[in-house]
Amino acid sequence: MIHILKMKSKNVIYYLSILSIIIISFLFFSYNFYPLLNSDDALNVLMAHYYKLPNDIYCWGQDRGGTLIPLISQLFITVFNLSALTSVSISTYIILTLGFFGFASLIKNKFLKILFAIIWFLPFQRFIDILRFPIGIEYSLIGIAIYFINKIAITHEIKNLKKHLFLIITALTLIISVWVSDLSIITISIVLLSLIAFKFFENKKISIDKTSLLYCFGAIAIGYLFIHFAKEQTPIKSNNYLSINAPYQIKEGLEIIINSFKDVLTFKTNEVLVSIYTYFVIIFTIVFLFYVVKKKLISQLISNKWIIIFIVDCLVIFTTILLSRWVLLNGMGRWYFVASYISLSLAIILSLDNIIIKHKPKLLTISLLIIVIIGAISPLITMKYVRPKTLKPMVEVVGELQTLGEIGVIAEFWNSYIISCRNPELIKVTPHDKSDVRNKEMIEMVFERDKIYIIKDMWMDNFPDTLTQFGHTLIKDSVPFNLGGCDICKYRLTRANN
Repeated sequence: MIHILKMKSKNVIYYLSILSIIIISFLFFSYNFYPLLNSDDALNVLMAHYYKLPNDIYCWGQDRGGTLIPLISQLFITVFNLSALTSVSISTYIILTLGFFGFASLIKNKFLKILFAIIWFLPFQRFIDILRFPIGIEYSLIGIAIYFINKIAITHEIKNLKKHLFLIITALTLIISVWVSDLSIITISIVLLSLIAFKFFENKKISIDKTSLLYCFGAIAIGYLFIHFAKEQTPIKSNNYLSINAPYQIKEGLEIIINSFKDVLTFKTNEVLVSIYTYFVIIFTIVFLFYVVKKKLISQLISNKWIIIFIVDCLVIFTTILLSRWVLLNGMGRWYFVASYISLSLAIILSLDNIIIKHKPKLLTISLLIIVIIGAISPLITMKYVRPKTLKPMVEVVGELQTLGEIGVIAEFWNSYIISCRNPELIKVTPHDKSDVRNKEMIEMVFERDKIYIIKDMWMDNFPDTLTQFGHTLIKDSVPFNLGGCDICKYRLTRANN
């Protein structure tokens, strides 16, 4: 009886810990509260508000980045009458939470599950984009699929309806993950091929369940047709998206990564916790590898297929990023490395989970806890003291423009869509005609407004008396002022040039 009570108590503590981590994450990093929310993020919100299929099957102005979050958000918008902003926040965290529990199902030790929850929901500053960008959603879906893949493995009866249900869910989830991010194809291939390879080494022959194989081919066929259809719905074709870097370009990409790494190690970024975290991770990795070799645990660890899968995924995705011309053209953005962050973290957590029962490496476990906590705090410190030097949600900052009433706004891309996400009906917005216009329909919405405002930040040095935009002539109609963190001025529409 006492043992049962202790077990229940541990479960309560575990689930309360996970819930607390998720709530803290939501209150700092969801769309409603994130201080560094930008126009890229705002696209999800605006797409949820204006959602139309099949036009919006991919993110505006792209032939990639499936709009799963805006789609799910329709439930909260139409049924619960929530704003697009709140609906997108909730939808994102539902997928992230399901993904977490999918991956966590591979971990036995509850303390390590809690550590992984911190890594997942309160990530290190450099990988905070896991909570909003497609790669984080993609891996969440893969985590869900992995949960059902393991369920299928222990469901032996071919005619079992539960097995068929699990196969259908797995297939659909993986197809959706490819829709969300094309990069998913690589991870899915690694997972499936690795599972077949481990099965071969285990049985000394290739043994694939016929039912699973049938679903696999069916999923490939349906997935191909769906993705082909989805890409045909957009006239946009991304140049260099699938191009491979030449050797000198790979070197250029590596130099960008190395220089960024050097800046962190030498404290040049003025982010003390980011630098400390990096040093701790390096030391931890060296000590952990030494421990594994000293205790002769290598064979024990490589016998765990999921450890190998995540290590391979980390290396292959990292290599893919280095080879990608698209990533290089985007400055080797840190958001692309979220994939390797997830895989490497899972490999380390699963390795500790694998050896913790027999060897109890307390020092390693405590060290990892300290590293994870430093990583969790690092984004908050960076936001508070480096950029943007406040924890005030961005939607509250730009929300100040609501005092202007029903308006149209033209701005540089990064000061455009973000302005509208707090209240898309009240404020219509578009980037200027030389910027990255993602939705041309919104241009018309802007010019239908009686009051039109121009934001000059990152665009012009001053407000000209006359401005031509999208064939319309605008005349300066007020004294410039600052509102919502922007330099803004009212303009009057005089005529349209046909």
